[in-house]
Amino acid sequence: MPGLEGVDQYPGHLKAQISLHLIFSCGGYINNIVYAEKIRNIQHLQERITSATETVTLDVIQKTWQEIEFRLDISRATNSACIEMY
Repeated sequence: MPGLEGVDQYPGHLKAQISLHLIFSCGGYINNIVYAEKIRNIQHLQERITSATETVTLDVIQKTWQEIEFRLDISRATNSACIEMY
């Protein structure tokens, strides 16, 4: 997947967390686009999902990856202590 070249440097459990974060972030992005207007029927929903998925660019994935790297840096700096992020 483009933009994920650095994932291999992390242990297995972190790879899973990174993958989940990407899925949830991109999923939230798509969800916001799909439901920006009222869905009329299943066909309309399918069209909205397809068109929203087509808007996911390499830039969206790279920004998500930057957010993941930021969170990993925080985790390493705090020795994985529980912290709140705003």
